[in-house]
Amino acid sequence: MTIIHRLSTTAFGTAVVVGTAMFASSVQAASLGLKPIDLRTWTKEGLGGNWEVSSDGTSVLQTLHGLPTFFVSPDEFINKTITGKFKVEPKGNYDNDFIGFVFGYQSPIAVNGDQANNFNFLLFDWRQSPQEGAKEGFSLAKVNGNFNFRLGQPHPNFWVHKESEEFDLLDTDYGKGKGWKDNTEYDFSLLYQTDRIKIDIDGKTIFDVSGEFQPGRFGFYNFSQSHVRYSGFTQADIAPEPPKSVPEPTSGLGLLTFGALGTGALLKRKQQQKVLDSSIS
Repeated sequence: MTIIHRLSTTAFGTAVVVGTAMFASSVQAASLGLKPIDLRTWTKEGLGGNWEVSSDGTSVLQTLHGLPTFFVSPDEFINKTITGKFKVEPKGNYDNDFIGFVFGYQSPIAVNGDQANNFNFLLFDWRQSPQEGAKEGFSLAKVNGNFNFRLGQPHPNFWVHKESEEFDLLDTDYGKGKGWKDNTEYDFSLLYQTDRIKIDIDGKTIFDVSGEFQPGRFGFYNFSQSHVRYSGFTQADIAPEPPKSVPEPTSGLGLLTFGALGTGALLKRKQQQKVLDSSIS
């Protein structure tokens, strides 16, 4: 900062603008920090589920084995990064079904009068092992329609992941060894933008797809899987792209060099003016 101040006293306006822009950029980056998500403000939606929120609002446990259930935020998200942890606890180890997340979520929302089986959201789900047509691994789907479920009967879309007009698979990653593990906590990261979805598990990218995506609520998802815990979730704004039209010095040395050259030019002009004044007199 001392360097910037000294350059400003030599009247090099361009250097001052550059220095100010660099400082403002660093302040802006600092303001784009992670914000903890309070799960006490979220609501249970869908066809069942029992979501137990911790007293401090940092975690929630879903305890029932049943039809698709969601636990969703009151706010809509877009151009955000959302991070947190999730795991299947020991009481859920007898099962091998679906855990995951929803985003761009529009319905069902009970207070809006939506039917519990009227689904409109993007779905990321993860299955532990194959069973009755369901595959081990990950899927990403765009869901929009009314769905009928019967306990004990595999659903063609949500269980088998058969595509339809209401269930559009955007990407899949199936295979042996790709299911979730018992008693294992995973780090989750979602980058959700108007033109991109990027999902990482434990720092490894599972899906990275482009398209046109709308704002919506974010939430947790279970289907036929109990005792799933989600904890420590945060959100952060995505920093805007820096301007590319104006070149900037890349180091303090560059600024010093720029200032030195400018100072030399100014002194040379002053000397020339003195010579001219003396010749006139």
